[in-house]
Amino acid sequence: MHCPFDHDDDLMDERIDLTPLIDAVFLLLIFFIMATTFLRPALEVSLPDSESAATLEQRDWLVITIARDGNIYHGDDVISRSEVAALLQHHPDKPLNFYVDKHAPFESFAHVVDQAQAQGRVDFVVTTLPHDRR
Repeated sequence: MHCPFDHDDDLMDERIDLTPLIDAVFLLLIFFIMATTFLRPALEVSLPDSESAATLEQRDWLVITIARDGNIYHGDDVISRSEVAALLQHHPDKPLNFYVDKHAPFESFAHVVDQAQAQGRVDFVVTTLPHDRR
């Protein structure tokens, strides 16, 4: 006698393997996490707003951040004023992107720009927020 509720051994062998799907989802998750970390500066700064702010093309920028207290950062590392020139010389082919806190002392910003201009660098931008994002 054949029972309709018996398990068919042939059907048990034809399961869908979800391992490749899970691997793909994890890779996408890692990609998006890494992509979002590279889009922001290493430090949280309060950027000034500007009416002429424009979206920049994705490039390999040398990002220098000037914090509210006037400290100069490259990534997460604080660099001294004397190290700015060496950093700029070490990356002569990368354009500069300054993230300057709107409450940072102007003296720190002026020093970094002065060091860049002393090396003949004119390839820099100052990142601001669009005026409508206030």
